[in-house]
Amino acid sequence: MSDLNREDAYYFKILLTSGFRDGYDEWLDGYLEAENPLSDIVLNLSLCGSDINKTISCLHNYCAEQDFDESIVCEKLRIFLKDAYNSNRLNKEETVAYMYRFAVNHCNTVDFNIDSWGSMFYLDDYHSLAEEGIISWESFDFAFLSYLNEGTPLDSDLIWSKNSRTKPSLFDRIKSIFKK
Repeated sequence: MSDLNREDAYYFKILLTSGFRDGYDEWLDGYLEAENPLSDIVLNLSLCGSDINKTISCLHNYCAEQDFDESIVCEKLRIFLKDAYNSNRLNKEETVAYMYRFAVNHCNTVDFNIDSWGSMFYLDDYHSLAEEGIISWESFDFAFLSYLNEGTPLDSDLIWSKNSRTKPSLFDRIKSIFKK
């Protein structure tokens, strides 16, 4: 192994922030075994021990030093959620909630890459629309499973075309949110 991969570092930062330790210890152990001498980041991470907050802070600072490809991080998170969902560790509602949490907490929602984070961000809205009966569960499930299992980006036109109801205006959607 060479330099610590920033995409992996950011991926594990997101997982740790969300309460998952899956694969982190093995990932760090791989660097501890391969590096001689240890890089500053690997040494700092090893000194964090079991203190998750220090680990998250260390990963955050490391990732802030240089740009990295967020689409790679998003894809790794999609695969993580796919595995968790398909192994029944997470149900559909939990999976959608984590997608939204990942997108909102780990990207700039004002200027985020719609291709990378858009599906994770908007599937939560479509889940709510299915719960309210505005779109069918069949349409939601198709979009959810297409994205989760194959990485097919969310297509709102396809979701609405699979419904007998017409797509509501932005005003109607905002009104429905305030009715809750």
